Amino acid sequence: MAASGAGDPTTAAAGAASGLRERRRRQTMAEISEAALQLFEDRGLEAATVEEIAAAAGVSQRTFFRYFATKEDAALPVHREFEDAVEAAVQQADPDADPCTELATVYLRVLQDFADHACPAAQRMLRVSRLVRREPLLRSALVRHGAARNSRLLQALQARFGPSGAADLQLRVAVELCTSLARAAVETWAERLEAGREAVLPDIFADAQLLAQRGRSGHLPAVP
Repeated sequence: MAASGAGDPTTAAAGAASGLRERRRRQTMAEISEAALQLFEDRGLEAATVEEIAAAAGVSQRTFFRYFATKEDAALPVHREFEDAVEAAVQQADPDADPCTELATVYLRVLQDFADHACPAAQRMLRVSRLVRREPLLRSALVRHGAARNSRLLQALQARFGPSGAADLQLRVAVELCTSLARAAVETWAERLEAGREAVLPDIFADAQLLAQRGRSGHLPAVP
């Protein structure tokens, strides 16, 4: 007997519709985020309103709030996309290896997508980084966002490596260390590019990882 649903046109149509809805959802989110970033850059975060962001994106305020809880959140989808990629990659990590080493490897692999700073995702990350440096409210939102990210990432590691006893502390340390290295790398990358210096994000993350390893062994060198 054929598998249930195999070749069923109704099932295929439902899958196509679901895929279309997801593409539309992502497109709408991207349009709202772009409108928010543009207004924040032009007028500042405090001056820009949700009403103006929604109008610039061609959506209602009700639609805006279906996607974002606050106007600050509208600037951060690129961070969530990055984190989703990290969490997905964690599912392929070696459960018998050192969690911190595996998570650092995951970050380095995902950061390769930002190696070309001219690519759209890298440009959005750079724009957010510039805004964060001048907008305290956006920096606060990013801190809150980071706390939620760490919680999700810890859950992903627990599912892959196991949640109990000493291992749980090991996983928490892995999350805190790798997310801190990534944040330092992104901030350094953005500042170097803004100053007209050469900067490749995955290389900076690898350098940060090396500095952390040397620091643990008591031989922390000066940062170049």
